[in-house]
Amino acid sequence: MIKSKRLKNLKLLKQKKLNKLTIEINTLNSEIKKSDSLKKKLEIIKKNSFTEKKYNSPMNIMYKYEFDRKILEQIDVCGNRVLFLKKELLRSKNKLGQIISQKKLIEEKLKFSFLEELRVKEEKLLRDTPTFRKI
Repeated sequence: MIKSKRLKNLKLLKQKKLNKLTIEINTLNSEIKKSDSLKKKLEIIKKNSFTEKKYNSPMNIMYKYEFDRKILEQIDVCGNRVLFLKKELLRSKNKLGQIISQKKLIEEKLKFSFLEELRVKEEKLLRDTPTFRKI
């Protein structure tokens, strides 16, 4: 029979891991939102960037091209970051589900262990108490 104290410690450890994973999931969600908003802002900047007709010198066109290229690179980086964060979020959610199921199993074992210890104590008490005779 597994000791109930050990099960309680194990339950506390699982709760600690559960809290850490919850914080990790919240952080990943906020990072995904930040990356999405940054990507949208970069797309707006790219859409709104233009050169005026009177300043269409070859040098200005070259600077505009470089600027657009850098913006597109940053948009790609943001997109890749979002994909990576979504994969990490899915991994964390799966891990969270596993820990929740493990915690439920430990709670069931703890309940069973408590009931079993209580039954053993009652049997011992009944066995040790003398029977009363009527006189």
